[in-house]
Amino acid sequence: MSRRSEERDHGSLSIIVILLTIMCLAGGALIVDGGRALAARRHAADTAEASARYAVATQSLAGTPDHAVIRGRAIEFAGRAGVSADDITVAVIDGADGPTVVVTVTERTMTVFLALGGASTMTVHATGSARFIYST
Repeated sequence: MSRRSEERDHGSLSIIVILLTIMCLAGGALIVDGGRALAARRHAADTAEASARYAVATQSLAGTPDHAVIRGRAIEFAGRAGVSADDITVAVIDGADGPTVVVTVTERTMTVFLALGGASTMTVHATGSARFIYST
């Protein structure tokens, strides 16, 4: 190997190490922050669906559906699951077969690696619904 080719290769290993380090950090960000986002999404979806079912079940036992009571029950259940009342939206939609309760939950989770880029939180939304079924 000539002296001239050694001089050209000088420092090329540090560029490779820097690129590998950046790729490892990006992979870690995807795994950690992506996992946190999926967990928040799953919690929001479970809470939305359970809140809608709870509102329907408790109001079904009472007889005629009252929209204000349905909203209150859904918010009450979501509160027990750790969701703020500001982060839940409840809609009661009247249909031919009976009302449908649609609950939307917003969850925020802190980031680990994305905070280095300025994104300190991630926001996810999930919707769940339940329908009153009347049997005669």
